[in-house]
Amino acid sequence: MKNVLKRLNKLIALVMALSMVLLTACSSGTPATGSSADSKGTASTQSAKKKLVFWDKSEYVKDYNTLMKKKVDAFAKEKNVDVDYVIIPSNDVKQKVMAAIEAKNPPDLIVGDDSLCAQYVAMGQIADVSDVVSGMDLTDTAKEFSKINNKEVLVPLAFLAPGMYWRTDKWSAKGLSAPTTWQELKEQAKLVNDPTHGFYALGFPMGASGGGDAEGFMRSVILSFGGVPVDASGKVTINSPQTLEALKFVASLYQEGLCPPDAMTWDDSANNAAYLAGTVGVVFNSGSIWSSLKKEKPELLAKTQIISYPKGASGKSYAPGGTNTFGVFKTGKNTDVAKEFVKYYFSDKENYNAMVEAMGGMWQPVLNGMGDSAFWKKTENAGWLLNSKSLTRNFAPAPADQYANLTVSSQLCVKAIQNIVVNKMDPQAALDLLEKSFQKVYKDRK
Repeated sequence: MKNVLKRLNKLIALVMALSMVLLTACSSGTPATGSSADSKGTASTQSAKKKLVFWDKSEYVKDYNTLMKKKVDAFAKEKNVDVDYVIIPSNDVKQKVMAAIEAKNPPDLIVGDDSLCAQYVAMGQIADVSDVVSGMDLTDTAKEFSKINNKEVLVPLAFLAPGMYWRTDKWSAKGLSAPTTWQELKEQAKLVNDPTHGFYALGFPMGASGGGDAEGFMRSVILSFGGVPVDASGKVTINSPQTLEALKFVASLYQEGLCPPDAMTWDDSANNAAYLAGTVGVVFNSGSIWSSLKKEKPELLAKTQIISYPKGASGKSYAPGGTNTFGVFKTGKNTDVAKEFVKYYFSDKENYNAMVEAMGGMWQPVLNGMGDSAFWKKTENAGWLLNSKSLTRNFAPAPADQYANLTVSSQLCVKAIQNIVVNKMDPQAALDLLEKSFQKVYKDRK
């Protein structure tokens, strides 16, 4: 009996010792493979897996979204992130994002133009991205486009420089080379103009339709003449001799019949249609006309060249435009992951260059040293790159805020030209009224 009890005590001691070993192993965080502790740890890792909700706008060139999806998939795999990548038609982005904001469920990341993203900045939705921008080799112009109210809140993806579309055949027929100043453009236009045969040298829209083409053209002329609508401090300074000369110059293009008579009512699509129809010789526009020429009018494309915006009396040229931009939502659920993706995206410069070039010149690079490739040396692409280097916001040099954006969207400068040309108002009187319109917008700015 004693022997039995002795063996039983030894067995109990052995079991207790084994139990202690197992407990020690578990507490060290190194459980054996296949143990219950291991399965619980895996479940915990899965539940903590990072996620990214990314809404991107669709592009005319399908290769862009294909390449972005490929980059998103690579990020998801390498960083072990679940990514919800959604492509939204460009015209629907604003409506869908606003609905998501109202539902308190915005995406973590979007791509939109800088003016759209600026609206979400004003609403307090967008995160500070100085930590992202600081690690990027942005051009000086791109750095400026990253800022609103002097804070880095946007990450430029690509410039959207407008182009000066120029009919080389019409000018060369008169022995003329490409114009480099506004005055030179006007003098040449007089020689090229042929309204009796349905051809006008210039096709500049001046309808207050709510679009950006006409106001952008006006701001370009005013700035190049030395006028400053609103200075860097936010003070209205538009009523100046330089602005007056700019208004007189633009008005003369319509008064002297160098633009079609109905151009005073044109919207942003009318100048596209006129150029594609071959009835005008010069227009200012984005890459949309270029894309249509490639697809529909290759014979007209062969007679078209993109050249830089003309210089004014100041000796400078200004190409009014913007950027496609990453907007990181601080109200999203995964702000840090969104920033991580943007850093990841720009870390692959070869892929970035391929995406920009896939847009066929309609996008221009925001990173230093990306414009030296053979692609940008081609005649059909060089003009786009050149204009991107003189790109400026429509409201420059005013601070980037809601007041500046409102003066542009209200097309105040366009209305001044309409007063001079249509309503026969004295140019100085039109300028005085224009100044009052600006002051009305800025009266509440502190």
